[in-house]
Amino acid sequence: MLSNLINRQVLREALLFAFIGLVILTLIPFGSVTPFPFAFAAIGMFTLGAISALLVEEPRQSRWVFSSALLMLVVVTGWTCIQTIELPSNWLANPAWSAARDLAGVEYAAISVEPADTLASILSVALPFVTFLTGLLLCDTDQRARKVLTLLGLSAGGIAVFGLLQFSLFPNILIVVEKHAYLDSLTAVFVNRNTAATFLGLGTLLMLTLVRDIARSYSNHPPGEPGRNTLVLKSWIYVLLLCACFTALMLTRSRAGIFATFVAALIYFPWLVINWNGSRRHLRPAPRWHSMLKLLSAIVFVVVLLTVFAGQAILRAQERRLEDDDRFCILPGIWRAISDHWLTGTGLGTFRTVFSAYRDPACGIFGIFDRAHNFYLEGFLGLGILFPIAAILAFSVLARVFWQGLAQRRRLRHYVLLGLAATVLVALHAAVDFSLQIPGFAVFFSAFLSAVVAISLGRNHGQADAAI
Repeated sequence: MLSNLINRQVLREALLFAFIGLVILTLIPFGSVTPFPFAFAAIGMFTLGAISALLVEEPRQSRWVFSSALLMLVVVTGWTCIQTIELPSNWLANPAWSAARDLAGVEYAAISVEPADTLASILSVALPFVTFLTGLLLCDTDQRARKVLTLLGLSAGGIAVFGLLQFSLFPNILIVVEKHAYLDSLTAVFVNRNTAATFLGLGTLLMLTLVRDIARSYSNHPPGEPGRNTLVLKSWIYVLLLCACFTALMLTRSRAGIFATFVAALIYFPWLVINWNGSRRHLRPAPRWHSMLKLLSAIVFVVVLLTVFAGQAILRAQERRLEDDDRFCILPGIWRAISDHWLTGTGLGTFRTVFSAYRDPACGIFGIFDRAHNFYLEGFLGLGILFPIAAILAFSVLARVFWQGLAQRRRLRHYVLLGLAATVLVALHAAVDFSLQIPGFAVFFSAFLSAVVAISLGRNHGQADAAI
C-alpha cells in the first residue's frame, strides 16, 4: 500500500513538472506564433491533458470552475464549427457568399467568410482552455499550486534576464534571428513589445510575491537554524529577478503595458505592504494609523516608480497623441463591421479578411492590420453575440472565485490578490493589444490562473493523491 501511494505521488509530480515545462517551452520560440512550435505545444498540452484526465480525479472544491470552463470550451468550439458548415437554404450565411456566387459561381455558403481559417483557429482557442483545465486537475493542493506559481515566476525572471542581456549586447537579434521591428524596445522572447510588457508585468507581480514569501520564511528562521543561509541566497536571487522583471518591463516602452502593470500594482502592492508579516495571531494589533500610513506610503511609492522609471513610455505618449495612433484610427471601422455582423460574427480568425472592406482611407495606406489590437472587439467580430456572453461569464466566474478566496483564505490571501491584480493587468491591456492572442502568453496566463484559482478555492487537503 505504501509503495503504491509513493508511486502515485511520483507520477503526479512528474505530470506537474511536465505541465510546467511545457508551459515554459511554449513561451520561448517567439511565443509559439509560428506553426511548428504551436503544433508542438498543442499536441503536448492536449496529450498531457488527456493523461491527467484519465489518471487524476476531477477537482472537488474547484469542480464548478472546471465544469464552467469545460462548458465554455465546448460551446465556443461548437459554435466555431457551426460557422464553417453550409446551413440549409443559406440560413445566416455571410452576404459575401452571395457576391462570390454571382462573380465566380461559388455554391458554398456559410457564416464564416474563411471556413478554413476559422477551423484552424479552433486550436488557438482550445489550447489555453485545455491548459487551464489541466492545471486545475494537477493543482489539487496548495503546495502544488504554489510550486506552479514559483516556477512560473522564476521562468519569467530568467526570461527577463535573458531579455536584458540580449537587448544590451545584441539589440538587433531576437533569440537567434535578426530583429526587424521594435529595435528601440526590449521584447525578450516575443516579437511584439506589448506582449513582452504584459508578460513582464505579470512576472513582476509573481516575483514580488516570491520575494514576500522568502522574506517571511527568513524571518521565521532563528539565527543558527539549518537552512537560514540557503534562504539568504534565495532572497538575493529573488530580489535580483524581481529587479530584472521590472527593468525589462520599463525597457519595453509599452505605454499600455506599463500603465496596466501599475494599475495592478496599486491593487496588490499596498495590501502586500500592510500584510507583509502574514498572520498576526501572535502579534499585538498595530494602531489603525500605522496601517493607513503604510497604505499611503505604498501608493506613493508606486506612483513615484511610475513617474521615475516609465519616462520613455510617457514621452512616447506625449510625442504621439492617442488620436494619431493607428490602433485608435481603425476602431470606427471595427465597430461598423461588428454592427453588420453582431449576431453571428464573421467567423473566428477572419479579421484580416473582413476588416479590409471597413478600413477608413483616412488611416493611411501603411500597415496591414491582421489583428484588431483589441481582444474584445476582435472576439465580438469573429464569434458574434456569443463572445460578450462568454466574456461576461468568464469574468463572473473569476470574480466569484476571488471573492470566495478573499473571504475564506487567511495565510494565502495574498495569492488571491495576486490573481485579481494579474487579471486586471491582462484584461486592461487586452483592450488595446493582442497579448492574449499570442499562444505562448495565453498558455502562461492560463496556467497561472489555474494555480491561483486552486488556491482561492482552498484545495489544501491533499485528498487527490489517492485518486490515481
